[in-house]
Formats: sequence, C-alpha cells, structure tokens
Amino acid sequence: MSRKMLVVLACCGAFLAAGSLGTAAATAAQIGHDHFVSDPYPDNWCGIDGTSIDNVVANYTLDGLRTSLRVMTTFTATASGKSMEILQSGVRTSGSPVDNGDGTYSATFTESGPSPLILLPTGQALPATGFIEFLVTFDSATGDFLDFEVVKQAGLRVGACDQIIAALS
Repeated sequence: MSRKMLVVLACCGAFLAAGSLGTAAATAAQIGHDHFVSDPYPDNWCGIDGTSIDNVVANYTLDGLRTSLRVMTTFTATASGKSMEILQSGVRTSGSPVDNGDGTYSATFTESGPSPLILLPTGQALPATGFIEFLVTFDSATGDFLDFEVVKQAGLRVGACDQIIAALS
C-alpha cells in the first residue's frame, strides 16, 4: 500500500467511521479519537526505494466533517539504511458524500496548515505550509477505497528531492 493511500485512508477514517455510525445521536459536538501504527510497506521518495511505517493519531467530530490529524511517517532507504521522518499535521475538513450514480460515491477533503515537515537524517528540516484539496472515491457497496485525486493545491510546497537524495544516499 502506498504512502499516499495510507494517508488518504487515515484522513478518511473519521469520515467512514462517522458514516458507519448511522445514529441521530452523533452530533458535531461529539469527539472521536483513533490511533494506529501501520505495518511496514514499500515506498519510494524521489526515486529512492525503501520502507515506510506510519504512526497515525486522529481526533475528529463524529459527524465526520472535521479532523485534526497527525501522521508521522518513518522512511528508511533500502540501499543506505538511512531514515527520514515526515510529519503531516493540520486540520482536515470533508464535504458530504456525493453518489456518483455508478456504484461509487466521492467526497472532497481539504487540508490546511503546516504539512509536511520533512526531517532529514542530517538534522535539516524541510517545512511546507499551504492548502490542498483532494477528491476520494469509494465503492458504495463495500466502502472500499477506490481512487484519490488532488484537485487544488496552493501555498509553499517544498520541492526538496535534491536534498532528500543527498541526505539518504
């Protein structure tokens, strides 16, 4: 499973959990919490193969509309054994699900804030801030994740591949 997909699933977890509640008692004032650590999975950063592990902490409203999410990914390069950490945090909001009429439904998710902060093994930090909006599609019958698409992006996003390659080589 790719890093992008795990982060999307973590982001959408509150949305899906709220949808599965199906109770009128769930109001925006009710707060949920989730924490999990992923299994190691193959990953690639800037052309460098390796393995990543995600540590995810989410706090969310049970209506699924607002999530505070913190994802710390540890990426270890296969060739050098060097690791970097990627911290993603911020506030995520979601739109209501939309039936696509083809057995799927989609929802937009928006993240704003300081994300991601890349911590290189040299001690250097590569920060980024901004706004990103993405559309996520699910199977209506099973709720399974199907697709992820970035639809809008703004703000400072560090293009740091040269620094990442140098630090992990």
